[in-house]
Amino acid sequence: MLITTILLTLVMIIIWRTPQVLVAMYFIVFFTMEGVYVSAVLTKIPEGGWIPFAISFILAFIMFGWHYGRQRKIQYELTHKIDMGRLGALLSDPSVQRVPGLCFFYSNIQNGLTPILGHYIKNMRSLHKVTIFTTLRYLLVPKVAAQERIVVEKLGLKGVYACVIQYGYADSLNLEGDDFVSQVMDSLRVHIENSSGRFPSDVTQGQEDIFELGEAKVAGVIHVRGKARFYVGKNTGLFDRLMLAFYEVLHNNCRSALPALGVPLPQRLESGCFTRLEQVQVR
Repeated sequence: MLITTILLTLVMIIIWRTPQVLVAMYFIVFFTMEGVYVSAVLTKIPEGGWIPFAISFILAFIMFGWHYGRQRKIQYELTHKIDMGRLGALLSDPSVQRVPGLCFFYSNIQNGLTPILGHYIKNMRSLHKVTIFTTLRYLLVPKVAAQERIVVEKLGLKGVYACVIQYGYADSLNLEGDDFVSQVMDSLRVHIENSSGRFPSDVTQGQEDIFELGEAKVAGVIHVRGKARFYVGKNTGLFDRLMLAFYEVLHNNCRSALPALGVPLPQRLESGCFTRLEQVQVR
């Protein structure tokens, strides 16, 4: 509880922007009460008072292991992200087909495309005609206005778009049903119309893109999420071996993100790959 009081005080100062007088009143009252409780527990350690500290240590270790594994995974994606030139080279392969349909491909990074995409294209030999690379972004605000929730962008290749879904810590995100898809489609239509130039060729191209969006939605919607697993190399240090092995245990027992977001079961697809981890960086 003492740590919770300290963390909540930081939240009040950094995120909530609470007046300093109220923060000081809260901190003094609760820190004093919980400090007395902790000191009482410390005097009872030989008689069983160590149990609360052991529980706190276990919970802290679990949270640190999850955070460490997530950071290493994000580090790998940032180091090996795919740019539009690489994606164009992958799609130019004659064996790769653009299949009908609308695909939401989820990624943890905003600047660039997840390296799992390359693994997906090489093995599936296909990519949907309209593919929207979607990133979920937490903001340090309670709620995000509806008009600011979805940010879309047309990327350099035909039928390839980027979408960032922004939401606050008090928002409930649910992708179930057609509401989410319709909102993204409407945002894309507005973006295409606004970005179209004044030349007739640009207007025609924009109309074709909007028509393709409608066709893709009618053909079917699918949500694809990449799932990376670590393969620890021989040169990896003991600390990384232990922490990443622990992270894999946690990851194997956690709920997948797509069901948690309310994505319908027939529209879910998870594409996984192994990533090799060495001493300095993920390879």
